[in-house]
Amino acid sequence: MKWMKQLRLEEGLGQTIAILNVDGTIEDSGNALSAGANTFDHQVFLQEVEDAFKNSEIKAIILAVDSPGGGVYESDQIYQKLKSLKEIYQKPLVVSMGSMAASGGYYISMPADKILANRFTMTGSIGVIMSTYNYSQLADKWGIEELVFKSGKNKDILNPMRDTTQEEMQIMQGIIDEYYGYFVDVVATGRKMDRQAVISIADGRVYTASQAKSLGLIDQIGDLDGAITEAAKMINETNPKVIKYKKDDLFNLNTLLSLPSSRLDFSGIKEDLQNSAVPTAMYLYR
Repeated sequence: MKWMKQLRLEEGLGQTIAILNVDGTIEDSGNALSAGANTFDHQVFLQEVEDAFKNSEIKAIILAVDSPGGGVYESDQIYQKLKSLKEIYQKPLVVSMGSMAASGGYYISMPADKILANRFTMTGSIGVIMSTYNYSQLADKWGIEELVFKSGKNKDILNPMRDTTQEEMQIMQGIIDEYYGYFVDVVATGRKMDRQAVISIADGRVYTASQAKSLGLIDQIGDLDGAITEAAKMINETNPKVIKYKKDDLFNLNTLLSLPSSRLDFSGIKEDLQNSAVPTAMYLYR
């Protein structure tokens, strides 16, 4: 693939271990405006996962996570792909957590055989969040009135130009509770924990690595080298060859600003700004 390459990190003579990186907010940023603000490329990462599992030369995989989480949909998409491919190809999967592996960053770690976190890692944050704004008082102050024509009373739910009703809050809380239940189930399955035990610690807070280990949320405290050692043990290898997936130069904000205006996708930029105002359920630590 032209947009993906492998870099060899250790010149071992033995079997190959691949490192896949999740850096930044887990979201599917589909246009140039957001490409420079977020180092994580969702579609590229999904391709990396598929390539790593299907590549017969790669015998074990390390997921290096440094993320506060992100979208509910994107986090689950990664989780499901890791889980399904792992079941098919039976390759060991080890997670190495960086400075943060919270919420969606923790969610995607659940298919792992073993999870290691740096002693300064912040992890956990098991929960869901969705937020919006209320501009009604500001609109009143400036004499701004919005006219809405809708087919049903809840079609403009969470409209920031008016107060949210009790019924709307109940509707949205029902969605959040359902997504929270999925998160709890994923953790209970991945960590082989009782569901009620997960709920008792899943109040959205982050945990230090030592706290997470005592609660059973991770397996041990260690760095990336420790994760490589654990992965090597799982494939009975003492001298592994370690490779890292790395994207070729991405289209970033500097590139965007250097392009002539005729090449900018203004329709995409407009869509991105509009979408940013839409309340979205997130597995995200703030």
